[in-house]
Amino acid sequence: MKRVSVAVICLLFFCLAGQTVRAGGKNIIGETAWIKVAGVSFPYLARIDTGARVTSIHAVDMKINDAAAVPEENVGKTITFTTENREGKSREVTARISKVSTVKNSQGEEKRYVIEMLLGWKHVQKKVLVNLRDRSRMQYKLLIGRNWLKNDFLVDVDIKAAEKE
Repeated sequence: MKRVSVAVICLLFFCLAGQTVRAGGKNIIGETAWIKVAGVSFPYLARIDTGARVTSIHAVDMKINDAAAVPEENVGKTITFTTENREGKSREVTARISKVSTVKNSQGEEKRYVIEMLLGWKHVQKKVLVNLRDRSRMQYKLLIGRNWLKNDFLVDVDIKAAEKE
């Protein structure tokens, strides 16, 4: 029988008990986590993606107050959109557009509106820029990028969020 270190047993115990585990002053988060978004009354089972520079949230039915044809001319204006988690709970959100970013991915290149949002996990809350994208076809409606993880988290891909928080 293989020996399991005390540290591994403690790590598993705290993860299963829902406690925050820290290493080197940083929180350890798994490849998925339940994330709360300020202004939205339900949590998201989010994918933690160290390959993504910026966090992304599911957004459809985007409407910009006094919209201009050129996306960059909408910076500073108010955008209203509908977001939904994987359980089908939806909420309309209104925010100010902080910037427009160009994102390159496997589908090509696209422009996305970016807003500021407050995201929380356990005792940590951070305000970060979040790009808006239709993630209807994706399993995770919230993708946590490095901008939210930076300085506070280590990712352990062996840890998975409980199916229900």
